[in-house]
Amino acid sequence: MNSNCTLKASLLIAITTIGALRAAPTETRSESETVKLFARESTITVLGRKAKVAALTQSNEEQGYSPEEVKGFHVEVVNQLPVPTSIHWHGLVLPNLMDGVPFVTQDPIPPGGSRRYNFPLQQSGSYWMHSHYGLQEQQLLSAPMVIRSPKQSKAADAEFTVMLSDFSFTSSKDILKGLTGKKSAMNGKNRDTMSDSQPMSTAGQKESLVVQQWDETSKRLVAREVQAAAPDIDVKYNALLANRRTIDDPQVFEAKPGQSVLLRLMAAASATNFFIDTGKLDATIVATDGEDVQPLKGNFFQLSLAQRLDLLVTIPETGGVFPILALGEGASLQTGVLLSTPGTKIPKRPLALRPQRKMGGLDNTQEIHLRAKEPLADKPVQRSLPSVLGGDMMTYTWTINGATYPNRNSLNVKEGERVELVILNKTGMSHPMHLHGHVFEVTEIDGQKITGAKRDTILIPPKSTIKVAFDANNPGVWAYHCHILYHLATGMFTVLKYENADTKYWRPDGTPSELENPLELNNATAFWKEMTVGLIAPSEPAISR
Repeated sequence: MNSNCTLKASLLIAITTIGALRAAPTETRSESETVKLFARESTITVLGRKAKVAALTQSNEEQGYSPEEVKGFHVEVVNQLPVPTSIHWHGLVLPNLMDGVPFVTQDPIPPGGSRRYNFPLQQSGSYWMHSHYGLQEQQLLSAPMVIRSPKQSKAADAEFTVMLSDFSFTSSKDILKGLTGKKSAMNGKNRDTMSDSQPMSTAGQKESLVVQQWDETSKRLVAREVQAAAPDIDVKYNALLANRRTIDDPQVFEAKPGQSVLLRLMAAASATNFFIDTGKLDATIVATDGEDVQPLKGNFFQLSLAQRLDLLVTIPETGGVFPILALGEGASLQTGVLLSTPGTKIPKRPLALRPQRKMGGLDNTQEIHLRAKEPLADKPVQRSLPSVLGGDMMTYTWTINGATYPNRNSLNVKEGERVELVILNKTGMSHPMHLHGHVFEVTEIDGQKITGAKRDTILIPPKSTIKVAFDANNPGVWAYHCHILYHLATGMFTVLKYENADTKYWRPDGTPSELENPLELNNATAFWKEMTVGLIAPSEPAISR
């Protein structure tokens, strides 16, 4: 008992000291207005088996945070994990030092420490948050974030958020070792377990695959079966998750006959792109990455890793049960949720009734038909920056402009410029490229000029070239990288740097330490809960729901 008291006293001193590491808030906020988000351990059930993962929850166990645009963003991240962490607010246009990228915009949050994030909100819609430290994203240290506004509340009669993830019983550390050829860590494991971390490739052999196509007659996006070579994928996963649940135990959302329903789909996976199958329900894309687009109809959609897709559907007057499936690219894994009307009997295995066919690769079919509802103002490009994506599965080294990170290379801009980013993918794999702190517009796909969707993440298919444009109006040092976690970890990362930007936190030499501090899930949260009781006060959500 005395040793516990001594350790608690030490922790109190440590936590007080750590407070000096917090970024100064942009404005003073009372405790009641600040939501505490705890990075902690959690347990989920995957195919009937208990698994330890990480989570970002409020004190009432609610996942993530949904602020109101007019009230701004006011969060304190409390690290209850045994290793450092750092949380990024994906898709938000925010002050640079609030972006949550370790060794770029801040120092990592140490175990037992916390950091506050306060800034005004400029957007509303579907966003998400995730760890940007090491491989913690694979351990599900992520959560949804829907920014509320009066416009958003009028979008449909009902709305539901569906966060998609990929899951392996193999640790993220061992997955990376397998991909980079360090097989010694896999010794003693059976073949089934080892296969979870092997790169997958069919070397060009054709097979029956389901892909997305544009139906010119009906002007819709549809599914078609073709003979083609399967896409390369990095990891063979044990399961895909929808709101942390597997296909054998889907979440059921209740909606009334005749209601319009907005589905906020978020691809929070680490290495999986998705196809979204709405089955009998016709759906309309109304927003991508939180930005409104001209309506685009169909029942089979592409959702690249880290992107968000808002789909509007209408429940038939006859009622029933309507599966919404998410299918993994290059695999036959699937997950999903159910839309059900009151009183409808739900089958025992409602999502397993559909044949598990193998999916093909994502491409530009959907992207080339998307149009921004409010395009960027017409303005000539004042700076064009090359972004050449390189690397291969054999060496498992991934580059931007011929270099692997960490390095001190940067894409340089001046405030006020209209900037064009020319992204050329020279590899045989797709890369979902994410630019922090900005919204860009897709302006050209393989030579075809368009006034495309506004995004923060764009998928670049193999051998494809896509141009995007944005206004350089948010000074700082901003991360730009492939969002496949294992590509990022092996070099496909750089920064967009404004002239005269403050670079005090940009320390590329610190990046390797992230992989040297892997998150080992071993009931550490219970330890921190016990040892910090009375030291970190619980908080209530700032917004009533």
